[in-house]
Amino acid sequence: MISIDIYMWFIFSLIFVSMIFFSIDKIPIEITSVGIISLLVIIFQNSPFLGVSSGIPLSLEVILKGFANPALLALMSLLVIGHGLLITGALEGIAVWVSGDKSKNTQVKFLFIMFLVFVLSALLNNTPIIVMFIPIILSLCKQLDRPARLTLIPLSYVCILGGMTTLIGSSTNLLVSGSVFSSIGKEIGFFDFALQGGFLALIGFLYATFILPSILKTLRVKNNEGENEKNEDGKQFIVQVKIDRDHPLLGKTFLSGLLPDLKEYTIRLITRDNEKLFPPFHDLTIKNGDELTISMTKGVLTDSLKRNDPIFKSINTKEFSSKTEMMIEAAITPGSFLIGRTLSQTNFEYESNCKVIGIQRDKNLERNSLRYLKLSAGNTLLLKGSDKSLKSLRGIKDIFPIEWSAIYLPSKRFAIRARLIFLLTIFLASTGIFNIAAAAVMGATLMLIFKVVTIKDAVSALDLRVYLLVASTIMLSIALQETGGAIFISETITMFTSGLSITSVLSILFIIVAIITNFISNNATAVLFAPIAISLALELNMEPEPFIYCIIFAANCSFATPIGYQTNLMVMGPGQYNFKDFLISGVPLIIILWLSYTFMINYLNF
Repeated sequence: MISIDIYMWFIFSLIFVSMIFFSIDKIPIEITSVGIISLLVIIFQNSPFLGVSSGIPLSLEVILKGFANPALLALMSLLVIGHGLLITGALEGIAVWVSGDKSKNTQVKFLFIMFLVFVLSALLNNTPIIVMFIPIILSLCKQLDRPARLTLIPLSYVCILGGMTTLIGSSTNLLVSGSVFSSIGKEIGFFDFALQGGFLALIGFLYATFILPSILKTLRVKNNEGENEKNEDGKQFIVQVKIDRDHPLLGKTFLSGLLPDLKEYTIRLITRDNEKLFPPFHDLTIKNGDELTISMTKGVLTDSLKRNDPIFKSINTKEFSSKTEMMIEAAITPGSFLIGRTLSQTNFEYESNCKVIGIQRDKNLERNSLRYLKLSAGNTLLLKGSDKSLKSLRGIKDIFPIEWSAIYLPSKRFAIRARLIFLLTIFLASTGIFNIAAAAVMGATLMLIFKVVTIKDAVSALDLRVYLLVASTIMLSIALQETGGAIFISETITMFTSGLSITSVLSILFIIVAIITNFISNNATAVLFAPIAISLALELNMEPEPFIYCIIFAANCSFATPIGYQTNLMVMGPGQYNFKDFLISGVPLIIILWLSYTFMINYLNF
């Protein structure tokens, strides 16, 4: 008869193989996750043994509890809430306010933004924070004349560090909480580990903000960053602004050929009473009815549209019905019907339900207004419309939509609702009125009820890769407990740490988890090691909390590899980083946090 030990060693082997597949990323994560789930379902469909942890017969119902884990439900709900904040621009006002006046000390603004990210990441999923603040950091880098690669890894690290301080600061924390609840029925409070986490996070913040930029200066740049930034900055679009009686530029006069209110833009043409006026403009006053043809980068235009800059109100006017709009680049294909015609000579906007707000700048396109430019193959159009309209562009043969260029233009009218729902969710979870799963589900539901997000928006916010990864690792965690694997590991660690102090045991556990979390998902690491930590605490006749918090802090130390955490991957491209950059930047931080944690549990009374 097959011994339960065979099942245990099978689970160990499956975890080891899973770690390899997750770390090398040769096979998509969702495929590996589905493979794990399938193997566990097959192996445990008719298991004859009682679970070591639960004491009930091992069955599919026990193994599949991972799909009903409250932490997983909370994580998916928070993704919906975060998506609602993102598409409504609910946090954009904070970002614009911080980066506002360029005449002020930009170094201080940089530090303030990093601290703001640090605080927000304790209360919100990291992804929308990174999405919102990357362009702000890039803008400040230009003002400070410092390479972007000196600031984006610190931005990612600060985001991760802030997540160490509260229960919802990181999905890792939620998953550990869910695993603990499944194992011993204990709930972790919103601020239970805030003091210890804050101590470690503050030390990490000082390293990331003040020391890490100096380390990054010494690293070799993978590509010529100056050329990359120059190419990105040089990609400009021609847009057209109509002057009416309420326009803020009405009555403004050019000084030395420049318009003070348009420092970041260049006016290429003014059309007045069918007459074309070209630069230089000397002492020219803008009049009602003028049409300004302006060139600017896509980033500058996007920032202007997001903050509803009144200068571009003619572009922001919604000519088509859409609550949430997006902007995308689309190239005109060879043989297109648009070639040789102007926008006014076609029904392209009506048929596509999208508005053409700009055309990529070309010297040949600067002698006429936007609506009367003759288009040619290779011209890039900048389109604005609903998500549905932009996706339908794939079926139009005259253009080729550039999918990766798509950007959300937040729907400001629902921003207040999104903020209130977010604050209510945080209040209910932080005060203990609702547990985190109930509060997050309620928040996501309110986002739908009050039309902040549509059902389609909510579904698009749910990351299938994350769901399958988390579900499969929770299943592995349950299998590890029920087959006695968690107890076996804890007994092994206990044997090797026999005679050592509790501080030494926790310190060793911390560094082991901190290393592993950089090569597989931090979520997977947290879920797999949480039951081991609980078993170890029981073996040592200790309260489980110090061991649980150890796992939370160590599993969040995803600094040494780009695959360690999603925010690392998000800054990798804009910062032109390679694997070595994360390794050299992250290993010292892991060591610093390990030593700080050891000092904290040994000398400080928390």
